[in-house]
Amino acid sequence: MFYKILAFFQFILIAVLVVLLAGHYISFGGSSLVVREPGMPGESTLNYTPPPPPTIPLSALGKIREMKEAFAPTISKITDNIYYASGYALGGVQIVITDEGLVIIDTTESMDAAREIWTEFRKITDKPVKYIIYTHGHVDHIVGAPVFMGPDTQVIATADCVDFMKKDFGWLAEFQRRSRKIQSGAMDTDYARPLPMESKVRLSHTLTIDDIVWPTITFDQEYFFELGGKKFEIYHTTGETPDHLMVWMPEDKALFCGDLYYLSFPNLHSPMLEPRPVRGWYESLERMAAMGAEYLIPGHSQALFGEEEIRETLLAHAEGIKSVFDQTIACINQGLTVDEAVDKVKLPEHLASRKHLQEAYGRVDWSVRGIYQGETGWYDGHGTGLSPLPPAYASRELVQLAGGADKILARAMELQKAGEHQLVAELCDAVIKANPNEKVARAMKADSLDYLGYQSGNLNMFGFYRSAAAMERKAAGVKPE
Repeated sequence: MFYKILAFFQFILIAVLVVLLAGHYISFGGSSLVVREPGMPGESTLNYTPPPPPTIPLSALGKIREMKEAFAPTISKITDNIYYASGYALGGVQIVITDEGLVIIDTTESMDAAREIWTEFRKITDKPVKYIIYTHGHVDHIVGAPVFMGPDTQVIATADCVDFMKKDFGWLAEFQRRSRKIQSGAMDTDYARPLPMESKVRLSHTLTIDDIVWPTITFDQEYFFELGGKKFEIYHTTGETPDHLMVWMPEDKALFCGDLYYLSFPNLHSPMLEPRPVRGWYESLERMAAMGAEYLIPGHSQALFGEEEIRETLLAHAEGIKSVFDQTIACINQGLTVDEAVDKVKLPEHLASRKHLQEAYGRVDWSVRGIYQGETGWYDGHGTGLSPLPPAYASRELVQLAGGADKILARAMELQKAGEHQLVAELCDAVIKANPNEKVARAMKADSLDYLGYQSGNLNMFGFYRSAAAMERKAAGVKPE
């Protein structure tokens, strides 16, 4: 009986504690969360005088000259049987001549460019095209295929390439066209400043899934064939895309690497697109370096010659990518935010000065952001981003606290005159988010974006800034002066 009474009092005590704890941690009166949409501030009434148009920095003139040379239409003779067409468009085309016919590797992003290249190839050979090989499914490597197709032409790609193309030209086609247009600086061109040089990017922005020549031969890891006494070994690699491949001609010592190597720090992450397989990229480069190639023919930029030069360059390229990847993973494991990692991760000093690792096309900071996107989730663990309010809410409060849009934009004008264009753009963004009808902020932001583009020294970055500036001017209803 004693133990029953003791157990009863223990039950009562536990019940009281549960009620007390529940009262402390649980509200029985409904949610106390308040979500209030702040009032929209008025538009700016400031008079804004645009700064002088940006000019090409003296330090960039050499790069402009190199770019013009790189995009000069050229048919390069690699060996007696291998030719490389470059400079007709963003993507290049390679041709291998055999006794029984031709092998075409990649086909550019443009039917017009492909026709121009085919006209030149036809001055060299009249043999039929037996095979077309897609190194990967990006638009600048596959669009010109119809120009080279014959009645018996087979198209070779990885099995993953078919899935990749179905995504890019199928359910995500509209987004892909828009993002590529923005990247190439071709968005709302009526509101964009004139280009400092003619663009050789010849992307089609109306391409549909029905316009594509699809692979007829696919494989998983490797595919070998022989044509006219020449052996072709094709291996699935990853890097630029998950569906990538390389073509190896062992007797000719010629390696066609697609976009696994080109003359720039690689675009490990294109800012508007999905993450890329960075580990696969440097592993593929290490694999290629061990093959003993005497000719390396990429999908962009110039070919490389000489076994030692090729091996050393590919290994340095791989080391640079691996270093950025390893540093970024270390930042992730240390709990650093992506912005903290961007500030910390750098190319090793002994690699940073190498010409083929200059940030002319890809960028280290974009790569860090892409690795974070590929390896982690969207939440940083700091609470605020778990269920955020629309950006307009905080922006409207901040604009009101600052005394209105005129106060912020007056300061932005001062900063623009001082050349602090990134800060100008961010202040203008706060005003635009607070009131999407804001026109002065959009016009001011557009001018600063133009300056950022001209100062970037990076082909992709210039395109992104040019498109962004044009879109802001269009929204503001003004054209560049």
